[in-house]
Amino acid sequence: MAKIENTTVYPLTTPSVDDFVIGTDTSDENRTVSFSIESITATSLLQGLQSVLDTGNTATEDISLTGNITLVGGYIYPAQIFAAGAPGSAGQILSSTGTGIQWIAAAGAQDLQDVIAVDPNTTLDIVMDNSDINSTGSINMSGAAQVLALSTNTDMTLAAGCDITTSGNINLSGGSSVLNFGTTAEINDSAGSTGAIGSILTVDAAGTGVEWSTGIPSASMPTLQEVLDAGNTATGIGVQFIGSSITTFSASSTIQSLANNVWSGTNEFSGNGGTPATSGINLPGSLSDGVGTGTSGQVLTSTATGISWADLSTVGVSSVSTITPVVASTPSTPITISPNTGGVLIRQNIYSGGSLIGCVPDGGTAGTFLEGNGNWTTPTGAVTSVSVLASGTSVGVNDAIKITPTTGAVQVTANAFDGSDRVGHVPDSSAAAQTTTFLRADGTWQPPAGGGGSSAPRWSQYFKFYNGKLAVAPNEYMINAGYSTFGVANPGQNFIYSHGTSPPSTVAISDGELMENTYFGNAGDGVCATSFPKTGICEVDYQILLDHTCIVTIDVWKILDVGGLTYITPLASGNIAVTSGVLGTGSLTVGTGTNNQINAGERAIITFKSDLTFSNKTLSMGLTFRFQGEA
Repeated sequence: MAKIENTTVYPLTTPSVDDFVIGTDTSDENRTVSFSIESITATSLLQGLQSVLDTGNTATEDISLTGNITLVGGYIYPAQIFAAGAPGSAGQILSSTGTGIQWIAAAGAQDLQDVIAVDPNTTLDIVMDNSDINSTGSINMSGAAQVLALSTNTDMTLAAGCDITTSGNINLSGGSSVLNFGTTAEINDSAGSTGAIGSILTVDAAGTGVEWSTGIPSASMPTLQEVLDAGNTATGIGVQFIGSSITTFSASSTIQSLANNVWSGTNEFSGNGGTPATSGINLPGSLSDGVGTGTSGQVLTSTATGISWADLSTVGVSSVSTITPVVASTPSTPITISPNTGGVLIRQNIYSGGSLIGCVPDGGTAGTFLEGNGNWTTPTGAVTSVSVLASGTSVGVNDAIKITPTTGAVQVTANAFDGSDRVGHVPDSSAAAQTTTFLRADGTWQPPAGGGGSSAPRWSQYFKFYNGKLAVAPNEYMINAGYSTFGVANPGQNFIYSHGTSPPSTVAISDGELMENTYFGNAGDGVCATSFPKTGICEVDYQILLDHTCIVTIDVWKILDVGGLTYITPLASGNIAVTSGVLGTGSLTVGTGTNNQINAGERAIITFKSDLTFSNKTLSMGLTFRFQGEA
């Protein structure tokens, strides 16, 4: 078999798809087989440009193409580019002709205006670094996610008349973002209004925009609880409630004030409990009537337009009112009066029959009479008339009203009380004795025994005091330490014992002070035939001579000496302005009511004090007491 390279045996020819070639089948132990040209061209045995370049991508021959070369990535490193068959001259640039390319002369240096004049459109980012863009035209940015970004402390400044109009959002982000408004800057709402002074910017009623409003939306108003949770202390400012309103405090809420409070309206305190915690008003402190807190024993009275402290003995009837009559259900009186001072209320008790006492009930008519059961009835007897005769004098125990005869022309006589066990109405009294006499059990009007009557015994007693070397401290209560005789070489020193700066009404005197300083004592009945259980001090006059100018206070006190000193109260007192070496005279102020009486078992003592300190001074003093005994 000749070699394939022997073209004589194997002449060259142009192959067709039906021609065969001989080859080796590597998949079948390298068996020799034949292939058609068509099968070879249809298999992957054909090579592409990539396989050729993988074998070797360097050539020294020219490449002539009638198609296009598309370069995806990579670079072209031409040593020379021909356009229109020429490589161009130095300085020329390659330019498009629309259907091809050509070399043209390069233009001079171009500014932004030249570039924009050629084409103002770009899809590229514009990056500026310490450079400015000045334009009298517009800058339009379009496309999704395009951003005008200013960074590194770069500001955007708009001159007067320049506006920013956007259909999108203006977002401020970051903790240092600030929207500043100048002194004349304004904000327009959705209606184009800049709002009035004091208006606030809020969402409009439709919820589609904002508007200026003079009212605060309810959704923006905090509740009182939210305000107080944020802070419930106000300094230097108060709260005013104007108009009709009610401020309610629950049972566990209280008002505590350390300041002076003024209540000008009508205030109602409805608590009625019997303890300080449940009473309507609890006053652990003092109560002032606008002038002072009163003195011990005084009561609070009405002045019609206010209140005032007054002595109980001076409180009289301020008003008399009648209240609805009631039917007496128990033995009573025709009228009930309560209280006996202040605003007196008088109630009629209606007679309801039997042994009860009361006023005639309503319901009687002409021809009817009141029965013993309290009912009005038409009599069945032959009484033709009833006449009232002149009053007489009772003569029996059941003779207050005398009726005779009981039939026919009935006559009624009202008899006056005549003493003893007789009954009757109160007898007449003379006008001159109506304020000084009382009805006695014998039916006569008589002045009371004692208490101002002519039969009450009266007397006076004089006490004198002397001290030639008196020494006192300010407001120090001095108590007598014993009597002595005037004119001896060493006269007794009265008022030399100091009781201290507390009055005997708060610090009890000692037994020694009591024995040395008692000037009058009411021992009671004793063996006397006539009984005067109490003595009233009517008047206390003083004479005082002191070689020192000061204010002297003289007090007369009474004590009850039964099993110890149970109480000490003032009987008389006086503050005396003493001029050195000048005799002073006058009267002390005597207490009223029970505060001028010395009852059985009580005693009187005297104290002296000065408002200034002095020593080795001479004091002469005399006190005249006027007494009246009461049986």
